[in-house]
This record gives sequence, C-alpha cells and structure tokens, in this order.
Amino acid sequence: MRTLYWATLLCFTFLTLNCTKVTQTPTWRVPSSTKHLDRHINAVLKREGIQPSKVSEDAAFLRRIHLDMTGKIPTPEEVLDFLKDGSPNKRHKKIELLLEGEGYVGYWSQLWVNWLIGRRGDGDEQRIGLTRWVREALAKNIPYNQFVQELIAADGELRDNGAGNYVLRYDRSPVFLTSHTSRLFLGIPMQCAECHDHKTEAWRQEDFYGIAAFFTGIESEEMGYIQATDMVGNERRMQNHLITNKPERDIYVERLETSVPPRFLDSTEYKGSLVKKREALAQWITDESNPYFSRALVNRIWKHFMGRAFVEPVDGFGEENPPTNPELLAWLAEDFVIHDYDLQHLMRTILNSETYQRTSETNKSNKEDERYYSHAYVKPLSAEQFFYSLLQATGFERLQHVKMEGMTRRGGEDRQGMLRRLESMKREHLEKFLFLLNNGEMEEIEAFNGTVPQALMMINGPVVNDSANHEERGSFIHYVLEKWREPRDRMEYIYLTVLSRLPTSKEKTYFQRYLERSLYRNKDLAYEDLYWVLLNSAEFSLNH
Repeated sequence: MRTLYWATLLCFTFLTLNCTKVTQTPTWRVPSSTKHLDRHINAVLKREGIQPSKVSEDAAFLRRIHLDMTGKIPTPEEVLDFLKDGSPNKRHKKIELLLEGEGYVGYWSQLWVNWLIGRRGDGDEQRIGLTRWVREALAKNIPYNQFVQELIAADGELRDNGAGNYVLRYDRSPVFLTSHTSRLFLGIPMQCAECHDHKTEAWRQEDFYGIAAFFTGIESEEMGYIQATDMVGNERRMQNHLITNKPERDIYVERLETSVPPRFLDSTEYKGSLVKKREALAQWITDESNPYFSRALVNRIWKHFMGRAFVEPVDGFGEENPPTNPELLAWLAEDFVIHDYDLQHLMRTILNSETYQRTSETNKSNKEDERYYSHAYVKPLSAEQFFYSLLQATGFERLQHVKMEGMTRRGGEDRQGMLRRLESMKREHLEKFLFLLNNGEMEEIEAFNGTVPQALMMINGPVVNDSANHEERGSFIHYVLEKWREPRDRMEYIYLTVLSRLPTSKEKTYFQRYLERSLYRNKDLAYEDLYWVLLNSAEFSLNH
C-alpha cells in the first residue's frame, strides 16, 4: 500500500523548479568590483540580444548561498528570519555573516583539502594535518599567493607546519607534484607532457621535467609523534616528519636519456640556491606577472558559484581551449591581484552581483544560453552538499541525540563522548554514501547524479526511513506531528525543512485534497508520503 501511495504522490505536478514566483530586484549595497562585473555581463547580453532573467526570490537566494558557502541547506528558522527581514541590504548582510561564520571555514576547508589531496579517509594522517592548516589559513583569510607559496615550499616539522602534508601526500614525487601543482594552481594540464610532447598545446616533455626538477631532493625524516585532534574530535598520536631539501639540481629522464635542470615555463633556467628551489618555484608560480595563476583561481571559484567555468574543464587552459568570456576573466583576475589575492574579496564580488543572484527560470530569449550567464545554471549538488543537506533535512542529529540521551540515562557515556560518537556516525554514513558514488576515480567525483544505487539508498536507506517514521520518537515526522496540530503548519514546516521555502497555494490545496482523500486510516502516514516525495524531488537534489 505504501508503494502505491508513494508512487501516486510522486506525480505531484507542483514539484518543478519553475513553480516559484520571482520578486523585483532588491536594493543592497553593491561593491564597486561587483558593479563592474554586472556591467560587463549586461553589456555582453545586450550585444547578443539576450534578455536576462530576473533576480531570484529571497528563499531561492538563501538556499543557493547556503549551499555554496556552507555546503548545506539553511534551517527552517534561518529561512523564516530571512524572509521576515525587510531591510534593503539583507542579502549583502547575509553574505558577510556567512563569510565570518564557522560554516564557511569548515566547508571551504573541506573543498580545498579535496582539491589539494583528494577524498581520502578521515583517518588519513595527512588529511587530518592538512585540514587543520587549511582551516587556520581560511579563518585568517591569508592572501591566496601566500597560501600557495606555503604549500609548494613547505619544509620543517609537521608539528609546526601542517602545509608539509601536501608534499608528503604525493610521496615527495617530482612527477606527481608537477602534475598536480600545474593543474590546480595554474590550470594547465601538463601531465600530458610527462610521457610525450603535448599533442595540441605548446608544452613539451622538457617543460614538464623542467618544473619537476624543482621538486627533486625533498627529504622526509620521522621525528616521533605529535598529538592532534581528528575529524570527529578524538585525540590521536600521529607521526611527525621533518621535511628538508637536499641540494639536488637536475632530474634524470629515462625517456629523454638526459638530465633536465630546473627551468620555468618561460624557458628561464634557475641558477639560484639548490636548497631553495621550491621557494623560487613558488614565487614564480604566484608572481603577478604569471598569466595563469590568478586566472586559474578565478576560473575555479567562478565555476563553484556559477555552475560553469570560463574554461572547462577548470584545469584545461590552453590555446586550443579559449575562455568563453575572456575580457571578464582577465578583469576579475586583475582585480584579484589588485586586492592582494584576497579570496573573500573575490567571493564578495561574485556573490553580491545581480549575475549570481538571478533566478534559474528562463525566458524566450535566454533559454538556450549556456555561456553568457543570463540566468542561474542549475547544477547537481556535490556529494558532500547532498549528504549534509540530507542529514539536516532528516533531523538526523535530533534523532540520534534522543537515542543517545536514553543511553546516557542508563549509565552510558558523557555528553562530550556522545557528540564525538555522533560526529563519527555522520562520517561513517558519508563514507558509505561516497562508496555508492565510486566510479574508480574517487578524487574526481563531484556531483550527486542520481544513479540507481543512490536512489535506492534515498528510498530505503535508514537515514531517510528513520526520519520519516511518525512512530519513532525523535524522528523528523514525529517531531512535526507533536509540535503542530494544524495540517497547514505541519506542511509548511516540512517544506521549509526540505526545500527551504514555503509551499505555494497550489501545493497547499493539492496536499489538503490528498490528505482528505487518502485511504489511510491513520492520516499521519500522508505526512510521511509528502516528506518522502520532497526528499526525492529534483528540487532537493539540485542547486538552482
């Protein structure tokens, strides 16, 4: 019977991304850099004869920016507070509030660690050490050029310099470090030149190994243990390493049957101190005259916020792959340098823009636009965004607290132990979720794409099932039914929790009819159905 009613409810015609109305453009304090961005985009749209979409409604903006900045959807209370706020610059204030919050530091630390060393297990010592270093760097908002310099040139003991975990992650290998460093920090796919000259670009094997020669001579010595806190708050003993630089000059390349000296990509050979080679490389990579460094970062951040980068893939810069909006990319990169490589300035510039805040609802003139940013591009949630939004929408922590408090009353662990165990449970669920996404290249997985195993996990998984069970004390539906008596109030809270918005009049009418005509003897089951449908909707699994 449940399958029949669930399938019937899936036919709700109101669960579409274009069902919400939009409001007029709000008034907020716009930074000068943002004004320039919007002027450029609007000028291009005018040239192309494209009418841009309107600015998104407040609820859609709030959901989008929470996903982009904190990695999960807002709480119902945050949605209601934002909707009730009548101040003209509330979006600007929300952006500032998020930039100052722990949610931003935590989520973007996770992003950067994934970009730097891939998705490795939480028990991995290099991930733990590097995460701690990245969190501190983002919390202080250190300039991005300094951030990269410290990673590339890292030496000394890990207890004093967690950036050294980046070098150790790639086993101090000159080849691995060259491949990853060129892709992430310069946006150049130089790995193609490891075995042969690049087929479509100017990079030769000598160019690849000229950079690799800067990474020769990295030594690592075990130096006992250090105490550190892992991802779930447990104290751990981890191996300490001392990273030093042996004065090696060249790298021998068997394929070329010759040794290659350290040489920058402009063909200038390095003649300085051999123990400071990596410092010299870090300075060259991050120098403001380097045409790739700031553009690569701007392109990556733009992709995160806008759904589509100027250059796709983000590490695919080259003569054969020009950017879609070269003038805007160049200006944003220049503005980034002028503002001392301030990551938060770049984020403010984009987030405050009308371009970022447009609705995904299209009009006749822009429905085919895939390159000029005339509307918001709908994008799948990343694996982590989907997972942590699911935990929030299911009230996972509330249910687990109820269960754990029962254990505590029976003489179990203390509250701090409960919190650590809860965090550990969340991490275990995330690992299982990522396992379902596994395509053999775990480091490259980004989006939740709705495969059959994932759909089955959503429909039959314990996280969803437990939260939907109206008889389970502490479950989300049990909480809703206990707290509110009126069907309208219950429905509104479910919508606010799952979709981060209030239901439309049409949706209210439809569900009221479903509630009245349902064959369930226990009408509470109808709320379970509604909840399941919203969780399994495209509106929940997409950032729009």
